Amino acid sequence: MQDDNPPIDLQQNLIDLATYRHADRVAGDKPDPIVIHVAYAYDTYIYRAGQIVAADATEYKETQFSHPNDMVNKFGRAYEANTKLWLHKRLADVIIDSAIDMRDRHQQFTVVMDGLRTFNSGRLMEQNRPDLVEARLLAPAGTSAHNRALAVDSKLFMPIDPSAVLPSTVPLSMLKEADELGHLDDLNMKTSNRFYPIASHEDAYKNRLHRLQAWQRASVKNKLPVANLIAEFWDDRVPGGPADMWRVLTCRAMCIGVDGNPATNMVLQALKTNLGTLSAQYEEGITSRDTFAQNAYIITTIAWDQLFTQENKLQLKYTLGEGAETCPALEDFIFHEWLATIHDRDLKEASFPAQSAKPTLQSANTVSYNVAPGGRTLH
Repeated sequence: MQDDNPPIDLQQNLIDLATYRHADRVAGDKPDPIVIHVAYAYDTYIYRAGQIVAADATEYKETQFSHPNDMVNKFGRAYEANTKLWLHKRLADVIIDSAIDMRDRHQQFTVVMDGLRTFNSGRLMEQNRPDLVEARLLAPAGTSAHNRALAVDSKLFMPIDPSAVLPSTVPLSMLKEADELGHLDDLNMKTSNRFYPIASHEDAYKNRLHRLQAWQRASVKNKLPVANLIAEFWDDRVPGGPADMWRVLTCRAMCIGVDGNPATNMVLQALKTNLGTLSAQYEEGITSRDTFAQNAYIITTIAWDQLFTQENKLQLKYTLGEGAETCPALEDFIFHEWLATIHDRDLKEASFPAQSAKPTLQSANTVSYNVAPGGRTLH
């Protein structure tokens, strides 16, 4: 039961991404690779020609009805306008190292749009867009890694003018989206899936691959196993529980061109099934939490050696760094489902400001969005 889950130590583990490790990010007089735009704190921004821009009320309303996928915030304002981008410190280390990697290797910047989403903010989003909850673009409040500050949504951007000298803090006005075949919260859940087939010569394929590799390099460096969400290429997070361990193997496999899809890879299919069986036994009270985790880890390490040949392991080490060739250690995992959901009251008790805005229900004549099916998501 969630009530039995321990709370996150907010004073120790919740950080403001705007300032955290800032010296590392701008070392060598380089521009900060992280740009923050808290998407759900605003209801005026749209995508125009690949840029995030503020629209007047008329253009915003026209976009909402005629081109809803070009709204940056598709859920209605759920956060206070001045809210900060809060993240669990362990995950913040990973996205910072990933963003530095993408800047230095590919001259791309990471626009971070969401991190912590309190239970209260999640309820506002549910109320604003029940159609998107039904379409599974939004997880019910209390069930998402965002509710524990252990998921982050981001998009790759690139300079509009590659020859321009960028300031230390790069404004959105100097950047445009890199092609990843979709926006944040893209309504086409089919193409948003990381398994969606994209030709290898396409920029979207390269950008998604580079992004995944950067995340997994940072995951290895920081010894935090990351299970980048399969259904949404913009969402990166820790596993929900031991039953999600297969997702880490999937992401590592995709980084080196090994089939990571359990629908077509029999090793991963068997692992996913066996982990599901262990999870069911845990849920039924047959095994303890520790036994569940240990048994899940044993079969995951067996699957690791079945999935990756010696040559594959050398590829992992070469592509992702020292240590990537071995299965992550059990003690390095953080399972977000085993931590308590963060509420506004928890923030206030820890001397942080509350996050959620007052309810802003959409009017009755608001159109429902058409969302292409793409499988279960946990956004």
